[in-house]
Amino acid sequence: MENVLKSLPASTPEAAVEQFLNKISEVNPGVSTELIRGAFLFSWDAHSGQRRKSGEPYLIHPVSVAFILAEQKLDAVTIAAGLLHDVLEDTPATREELAKLFGDDVALLVDGVTKIRTLQMNTRKQHQAETYRKMLLSMAKDLRVIIIKFADRVHNLRTLNYLEPAKIKAIATETLDIYSPLALRLGMAKIKCELEDLAFKHLYPVEYREIVSKLVATRVDRETVIEAFAGPLRESLQADGIDATITGRPKHFFSIYNKMRKRGKPYEEIYDVLAIRIIVNTVRECYCALGIIHSLWVPVQDRFKDYISAPKSNGYRSLHTTVAGSHGNVIEMQIRTWEMNKTAEDGVAAHWLYKNGDRSGEVSRDDKALAWLRNIIEWQEHLTDSAEFYEFFKVDLFDTEVFIFTPKGNLITLPKGATVLDFAFAVHTQLGIHCIGAKINGQVEPVNTELLSGQTVEILHLDSKSPAVDMMRHAKTPKARSAIHHWLRNAERQESIDLGKKILWRAYDKLGAHTTFGDHVPELLQYLGIGSVERLYELVGRGDLTESRVMKYFLARKIKKRHVPSKMVSDIVRTITGQRSQGILIGGQSNLMVRFAECCNPIPGDEIVGFLTRGRGISVHRADCPHAKLFEGDRERTVEVNWDDGAHKKHYISINISASDRTGLLHEVSRAFADLDANVSSGNQRAFNGKADLSFQIEINNLSQLKQIFRQLQKIKGIEKVARVKDYISYPRDARDEVPE
Repeated sequence: MENVLKSLPASTPEAAVEQFLNKISEVNPGVSTELIRGAFLFSWDAHSGQRRKSGEPYLIHPVSVAFILAEQKLDAVTIAAGLLHDVLEDTPATREELAKLFGDDVALLVDGVTKIRTLQMNTRKQHQAETYRKMLLSMAKDLRVIIIKFADRVHNLRTLNYLEPAKIKAIATETLDIYSPLALRLGMAKIKCELEDLAFKHLYPVEYREIVSKLVATRVDRETVIEAFAGPLRESLQADGIDATITGRPKHFFSIYNKMRKRGKPYEEIYDVLAIRIIVNTVRECYCALGIIHSLWVPVQDRFKDYISAPKSNGYRSLHTTVAGSHGNVIEMQIRTWEMNKTAEDGVAAHWLYKNGDRSGEVSRDDKALAWLRNIIEWQEHLTDSAEFYEFFKVDLFDTEVFIFTPKGNLITLPKGATVLDFAFAVHTQLGIHCIGAKINGQVEPVNTELLSGQTVEILHLDSKSPAVDMMRHAKTPKARSAIHHWLRNAERQESIDLGKKILWRAYDKLGAHTTFGDHVPELLQYLGIGSVERLYELVGRGDLTESRVMKYFLARKIKKRHVPSKMVSDIVRTITGQRSQGILIGGQSNLMVRFAECCNPIPGDEIVGFLTRGRGISVHRADCPHAKLFEGDRERTVEVNWDDGAHKKHYISINISASDRTGLLHEVSRAFADLDANVSSGNQRAFNGKADLSFQIEINNLSQLKQIFRQLQKIKGIEKVARVKDYISYPRDARDEVPE
């Protein structure tokens, strides 16, 4: 193929396309070539005059990508899209033009692998995140999108040496961070190994050359070891009438490098670098072969995996066992059928080819092997923040798996480290929303319990239970986190709607109009350019639209206010009826959306002031908070707030303690908290050169309780200073009668 590519500059388009089609037919017999011919000639014209960094014609790249796809036995549509995959990004060609000339399927595939150019991104990471998001959504429409993207990345890595070092490092790093684990998630082991080895070659050239040279030097010994296992196994399988193909190979370069790095050992001390694959015709023969292997050699404990009865989430099925030979050689055996082997190597490519003639490539609800892809597409819909999506996406790619059973025996696959809460959301979103714990193998456990493979989990739920922000700490999977985030966002929106409705209705009542507020809604929305009345209430409740701006509409229409003194927002909300909320009374009442400012973290007993903010309801600050002074003079946003003495809400306070380090210090501090009924939610201790720095987050009721805690702590031997974090006053040890402000 390389000779064909190198001859392109001197060839006519007609001669070049004939050479290319002949090569395609050699590796993919029977594929229709008419569509491929047209795509080749279009790409030739579109990329005319363009050069790669190597100085070669740019056409060499799309032709190479198409040939990689042909080697995977993909259809004419996919190969044609490979030839055209860069024309939307690098030439004036349009999607509409591609659809007209080559059909909607080709246009969809090309658009799916095209980087986003039209969106204005603030950062490179944001651009990457949106590109990945678009790629995932395109994959949902047609799996061939990602197959083309992998072929594109493989050829780029093969020719990466022509770029500048910084660019080489960025592309190779992205490959290991995103594309390699994505290939693994989609079961494409062959592509995954090539991506990793090529990236490894560019990122760690010294280590790469060392491993390659040692594998070459030990080739004879390696083949001898493989035959020492394969020979007796072949004879035993034949004696039992099992027709099997047995192959041996070393693991790929990057895998060996990872073993050396994780174990801190040189190549010579890594013994499990070899693997033997046994391919048989039926599942029954897989288990028969396993029995024969264990009768010939001693299996290594904890190294047996049955991925036939419990397939991986990417559809991978195989039996894995590691055995030790008579001379201390250790080797992994992989036992599978021919269909399993095809799926293991080509993943979604093989999966797509096995769709019984359905060449749409669309991900259906019945494709169990693609459950991960469906899940990630579902949860990304709730994530509007690109940075958050990017981090979730990376974490979810790298997670290994645990296998959990429902009480009915159904198997659910989760990432390693998943909790009870993650399992609940995996079963059903509403079950996760109302989850209060679970029975794990019959034992009741809390929502943050980490799950292990083989456990049977029954979710406990309560309909009155709703998510809180701290639930995010117990959710590890993107699906659970995005569902909680979505629920909280909707709940906050409803609070804003309720607040805005009360503010506007009360303001309208003060106009003394003879009509109702609802009578004016259609014209009011048109005047303000807002789509719905709920959106109007939300904007007012969030502080994005002021009440006075809305009232201007009515004043312009000669709807006069009664003769009453001008009042601030605090006067308006004073008469709003409601219930206690978060321990704050607003104008004597509450039931409004309240946020305690993190800059000063007020607690009951502090002198406080409130401000109507954009998007977060009423923000409560300590009166001496420097940020509160920014609102001084803004009478429209100032709200009268007071502590509700009848409320019993817990408040989180962070404190720092400086002391001389000694044995028992932490115990005495913890006892002081316990004696005064202060729950410690988190803590940290650092000691250096005889000094100790302790920090805690504690849960308290009010300022009086905090004062008692300070006094008790200051009595402890060695404590030099106690301070409230995010505070503007420190509390010296001898100021025992001073109230912590």
